[in-house]
Amino acid sequence: MKIRKPYRMPADKQRQLDYLVRLEWWNLGFRVSIILVLGLVLGSSQAMKAAWIEDILSLIPPVAFLIAMHFRNRPPNDTFPYGYQRATVIAFLCAATALSLMGSLLLLDSIMKLISQEHPSVGAISLFGHTFWMGWLMIGALIYSVIPPMVIGRLQTKAAIQVHEKTVYVDGKMSKADWMTGLAAIIGILGIGAGIWWADALAAALIAIDVTKDGVVNLKEAVGDLLDRRPRFTSNPQPEPLAESLETALKRYEWVLDAAVRLREEGHVFSGEAFIVPRDTHRLAERVASAEAMLNHYDWRIYEVVVSVTPSDSSN
Repeated sequence: MKIRKPYRMPADKQRQLDYLVRLEWWNLGFRVSIILVLGLVLGSSQAMKAAWIEDILSLIPPVAFLIAMHFRNRPPNDTFPYGYQRATVIAFLCAATALSLMGSLLLLDSIMKLISQEHPSVGAISLFGHTFWMGWLMIGALIYSVIPPMVIGRLQTKAAIQVHEKTVYVDGKMSKADWMTGLAAIIGILGIGAGIWWADALAAALIAIDVTKDGVVNLKEAVGDLLDRRPRFTSNPQPEPLAESLETALKRYEWVLDAAVRLREEGHVFSGEAFIVPRDTHRLAERVASAEAMLNHYDWRIYEVVVSVTPSDSSN
């Protein structure tokens, strides 16, 4: 059995990936602290509960990414001759599924609260000999929950694009949803204080719609990757044009009559096949080996492209 060689990223890309790992550890630490802070002042606000649940869900992408990174670096073996590169795709799918399910449940719960016209209440609390409205504590906790995701989310999306890391890119989008959720929850609590009972449930519903939308979009993306759809990055709906570039490079060889390439995503790298129609069979094995070496060094994202020789253009 032929087993793949282990994939090694270029040094500059590896440094960027290591930076992403460190960023996700910081992100995980901040999110745990946010969950603890919000849990202490949760109260009966539906928007507050929605924000808290979304923050719990937001643990899934960084945890899944960090676990996937541990497995992805394992070399291919007899049991897994293609390696473990798709570990992050599985992590991506897990995160998207959790988002979709929980967003739907939150939305259903918020709609039921609106239909039943449930009037939430935020009571008072005594601290250090002073009594004040519990809503101020909630708002203070929510302000804290907004700041780390706002900063880290921008860093995540920028860095993820550099190394084609979809899981962290989606996590960056979740960070954006987190701070927007915090702002919506603040509006809901202020609405309760102003006597507008439906403001809280409406804010929770808006949060749930945003969570569900992110979940469904990324679930579709993850399933597409598992079905070997043409590679594309989450931020770009158009397919990655790398296959066409490889075909053009192959057709520059004088001995190549025609060529076609197909690629699939395996996490942050691509693999696939190249089909070549030769003009003649002179020194064919040597020529194919040279073409395969060129393809596999064409772009840092290419893990393995296998060249097949065909006597006709049926591969096209």
